[in-house]
Amino acid sequence: MYHQRILLAHDDPEIRSRIASVLRKNCFEIEVRDSIDGVLSFDSCEKPDVVMCRLAWCDDIEKILKETGPKRHTIQFVQLFGPQSAEIVLKAFHRENHDCLQVPASERSILLSIGRAIERRDLLAKNLRAKRRLETSNHKLEHSLGLLEADALAGRQMQQNLLPSSPIVNPPYYYARLICPSLYLSGDFVNYARALDDYLLFYLLDVSGHGASSAFVTVMVRQLMRRLVRRHIKRKDREALKRAPGGFLERINEVMGDNDLDKHLTMFAGSINLKENRLRYSIGAQMPMPILITDEGAEFLPGKGKPVGLFPDGKWEVIEREMPEKYILIAFSDGVLEQLPDMSLLEQEAFMLKKLKKCPPDINKVLPRLGINEVDKLPDDIAVFLFARGYHES
Repeated sequence: MYHQRILLAHDDPEIRSRIASVLRKNCFEIEVRDSIDGVLSFDSCEKPDVVMCRLAWCDDIEKILKETGPKRHTIQFVQLFGPQSAEIVLKAFHRENHDCLQVPASERSILLSIGRAIERRDLLAKNLRAKRRLETSNHKLEHSLGLLEADALAGRQMQQNLLPSSPIVNPPYYYARLICPSLYLSGDFVNYARALDDYLLFYLLDVSGHGASSAFVTVMVRQLMRRLVRRHIKRKDREALKRAPGGFLERINEVMGDNDLDKHLTMFAGSINLKENRLRYSIGAQMPMPILITDEGAEFLPGKGKPVGLFPDGKWEVIEREMPEKYILIAFSDGVLEQLPDMSLLEQEAFMLKKLKKCPPDINKVLPRLGINEVDKLPDDIAVFLFARGYHES
């Protein structure tokens, strides 16, 4: 209690003497003044914790002690009054940081009043310290979030730069991609590349999870495909291209296992022999299945396969199919299902076939045909790949 500093200001010597005696006996550090003018000489650098003063002097003393610094907000006032009207006392009780004590008062009443004031003062001081710590933490957090956001934006720009050009129109072919990320970085990716003019190699993948870790896997797969395509082009290895995408999912699965990535992905990978108009593809747990649209209507391509990255010795079947002269091939990541009407999977698939059977060969018309117009706040990434033949003759 020696550190609790109390300023006592009253013009009645008996009251001053009584209160000062009680406080000193209980080891409080006390300064006594007998007038407002006496308060002016008080060392404001050592502001008191509690001020005990006449009720009529409170406003003036507050003005005297009102200096910069947080401690002024924690100073407690015990207003001393004699016989006063109830209205005046009630008004005094309603003032912030103020208590009231009728004098003359017993030692117990004085100590109780001082105890309440010190308890309130300590609580306010604790709250102010906590507020300052919180403000400092918030400032650091805002700074860190700003850096993270800047990094995420840079990462998003880099990932966007890695995507292939879209759309590409090379009559009679049209192929394009669309990525709608739920966060800055996406775990969905679409890639395609022409090889030796006769082949279009492509894939659509969806990496488990969200954010940077999933985006890194998309970059890894892109680089893997890029190396394979460049090798086949450099060697003019048409036999290898004719077998594509055979072995591609197995190679990705092997790389993910070798690097001990705690990730897996679903995938639709394929190649189109443009000269022979033949499609070869593999399915790695892709959902929904790719959709083939012709003049006869829309259907899902058949096929099945395990997710990539979960099974060390996984194998994926390659399905080969001759294609009509005019068709549209559309593949989606599973994020599209969350934006469809709330119904069973079979009903959602029927809904997709119904809405897309007359879809124009335009990547920007696909999602609106399904009723998906707002793509700014998605619960999951959406990726779309579209290939069309026979719609762009000139």
